[in-house]
Amino acid sequence: MKLVILGASGGCGRHLVEQAVGRRHEVTAVARASSSLDVPTGARTLRGDLTSVAFLRDAVRGQDAVLSALGLRLPGIAPWQRPVDPDFLDRSTAALVEAMGAEGIRRLVAISAGGVGDSHDAVPAAFRAFIAVSALRSVYPALGRMERALLASALDVCICRPTGLTDEPATGRAVVARAIVGRGAIPRADVAAWMLDEVARPAFAAKTPMITVTGAAGAPPRR
Repeated sequence: MKLVILGASGGCGRHLVEQAVGRRHEVTAVARASSSLDVPTGARTLRGDLTSVAFLRDAVRGQDAVLSALGLRLPGIAPWQRPVDPDFLDRSTAALVEAMGAEGIRRLVAISAGGVGDSHDAVPAAFRAFIAVSALRSVYPALGRMERALLASALDVCICRPTGLTDEPATGRAVVARAIVGRGAIPRADVAAWMLDEVARPAFAAKTPMITVTGAAGAPPRR
């Protein structure tokens, strides 16, 4: 497949690029102009303004699908910290929807977070409290707006909601969970693998699945 990966310099984005190249997809790795982007041999790279419709049209043109690992950058998790660019996700989402529509590209798999939207009550109360008193209280509303904008578009979307991200090696045990009990966690490498598996499916199994390796309660049978 011809895949464009947005946010290719980030934690999940780097795994997406490496694994997609390893699976022999034709990969375009896209990152902000200020980002350091080191990709495997065989991947095409683009740097630019991810809120620019013109730039994103160039990036997605002729692709089969888009994988987005875009998010908000936080300088820290303390309650007084705020995203470096608070409106970035709003602007980049609007630009991406317009760019994909203009180029006739419909399939998109994006990353959100467990606890966003209607998964709020599916995560433990302790985690909900942590969101409310940490810098995440600025991030979760932005992720919710991103989800709503994508779901309201004409695109064919799957927005995965991973639980706590770690840098541990891939386990190959990611599942879709209806709820989380205790500590929910998933390696970034497993998130990338799950997204690549999903984009290869003829049709997405769900619009906003919550994915995890640990803490799953009421998980459907593993695919």
